[in-house]
Amino acid sequence: MVTLRALNIPTPGQDLATWLRATWQAYSAAELEAIFSRRQLRAGLEAGHVTRLAPNVYAGSTHAASFQTRVDAAILWAGPSSAVGGLAALYLHGVLDQEPPRIEVVVWHERRMRARPGWVRVRRVTYDAPVQHVGRWSVVPTEIAICQGFGECAPDVGVSVVARSMATGRASSTAIVEAVDTLPRVKGRRALLRTVAQCAAGAESYLEWHAAQRVFVGKPFDRLVRQHRVVAHGREYRLDMYDQETRVAVETDGASFHSGTDLWQRDLRRDADLASLGIQTVRFSYRDLHDRPQWCRERLLAILASRSPAA
Repeated sequence: MVTLRALNIPTPGQDLATWLRATWQAYSAAELEAIFSRRQLRAGLEAGHVTRLAPNVYAGSTHAASFQTRVDAAILWAGPSSAVGGLAALYLHGVLDQEPPRIEVVVWHERRMRARPGWVRVRRVTYDAPVQHVGRWSVVPTEIAICQGFGECAPDVGVSVVARSMATGRASSTAIVEAVDTLPRVKGRRALLRTVAQCAAGAESYLEWHAAQRVFVGKPFDRLVRQHRVVAHGREYRLDMYDQETRVAVETDGASFHSGTDLWQRDLRRDADLASLGIQTVRFSYRDLHDRPQWCRERLLAILASRSPAA
């Protein structure tokens, strides 16, 4: 595992404080002293222009709270054979929306780390973890990061990470299952494998998974086809669930994907196109699916009954 290091070089006559305001990277004491001097580093610390993030690792105070700056500092502190793992890796891969409070670094199990910063988590491994380069850092692949971080997430976040990783092609179901089988310890192993299987069946979001696994379950809903695709007026639409007998499409509306005027207009056009095929769209919100699942089940059964050929 190799971490790339590329340093920004100050322009002639530029002082340390001015230079650090223009760069978000973290630097070792040796690097700053070589570029400037030990006296300027001490003066910058005293004046508040420089922040010590880890032993012998510093950054400009302007950028010291940045996630990217702290990733840089964590890798610099952990050494060139380390890599970013767990939730921090998932965030860098773009499948986790919220940056984690601690940055995880992966190191060989025999390494002994001293004076660990409180915002860094060290994961010692006995396996040779492969890495990919994301930006300037070595980062474990998405499927490894999922195995490391899934058990640390809230259930909805964990499902969303797996669904997004598979939907965007960052990790396949096969790669995740192989990683689960290979790694000696995976927190929440069974739950992760169940989630992968459901996402492989088509669920592309936590809400779809929740609806299929915890709301619309049982014999009355077995006939619903998951992730059905239809073409209307030259556009292809993917239906979360579809009942062929009654031509009812069931959509699970998460706020992040259906809020805002443009998305609302998109949903209206979609519903009109599907209606031209005789397909009625029924939408259930995040709050309804979570807070009153029985109401959702009863309402859908009533709609299906009203549109059945027998009725």
